Amino acid sequence: MLAAWLLAAALATPVAAPAPATDVTVRAKALMRAGTASQPQARVLFAQAAGQGSGPAAYYLGLMFKNGMGGPQDGAAALHWLEQAAQRGVAPAMFVLANMLQDSDAARARYWLDGACDLEYPEALQQKSVAVGEGRMGYAHSEEQAALYLKMATHAMGHRAAEP
Repeated sequence: MLAAWLLAAALATPVAAPAPATDVTVRAKALMRAGTASQPQARVLFAQAAGQGSGPAAYYLGLMFKNGMGGPQDGAAALHWLEQAAQRGVAPAMFVLANMLQDSDAARARYWLDGACDLEYPEALQQKSVAVGEGRMGYAHSEEQAALYLKMATHAMGHRAAEP
């Protein structure tokens, strides 16, 4: 049903010429943020760019499915697209994916949280600091390591990467 909806929306959207995925993603982000009326079109554009391999487009498409923006909320589609984005190196996608998987698949949640930490994503470093300090998510309890991750998070905040 979702595929049919996306196909119908794509066919209803006039496209003059294919733009590079980065241009499409920039346009889709503007549409997504413009309000609910333009979000279905943003979803279609993100789907096109994500299908062509754009990690940022897959990230935003996953967020749209997760939050029900531009169409129905769909947790399975959100997981799929966020994992595609995470596999393509998008740190915020790794972080969101880790949080979505925390209750259902702790090992995969740790894998993606660690990946986001490796990319110095501040929120991931903060979350790992808390998890290590409390001995949660399968991490061994260590006050020393928790303090180190918090210090790393504070440093990472000072040189945050631009949004995807």
